[in-house]
Amino acid sequence: MREKEGIHRDADWTRILLCEVYLEIISGTEKPSVKVLARNILTLVRVVFTAEKRIPALIRRSRQSPEQYDRNGVHFGRCEMVLGLLYKTEKKRSLALKHLTEAHRIISQFGQTPMLARIDAALAELG
Repeated sequence: MREKEGIHRDADWTRILLCEVYLEIISGTEKPSVKVLARNILTLVRVVFTAEKRIPALIRRSRQSPEQYDRNGVHFGRCEMVLGLLYKTEKKRSLALKHLTEAHRIISQFGQTPMLARIDAALAELG
């Protein structure tokens, strides 16, 4: 909807946030209650089966925006983090390391941030 209004930057950030929600669902770091599962089972199943393809597609589309062109900016750093976390979840270690290392390079230039802490924790888990 934001894109139809000409607000591409918001649409790009919304895509990335949606990817992070997908990651939370497929990584299984938090266990929802039975009530939440029952109410949302169809959506959750759909996300589990489509997230691996949808996340890279959403990230690609977000990166193509003319408003997000700085390859050393926060936007690209967050995209790299999301891809790294996806590949970590999929147990694709080399791809996860590649994207998380690039995310670390980009985000570390902004100082110690919660995003950098998240990247560092994921890198530490990969060893």
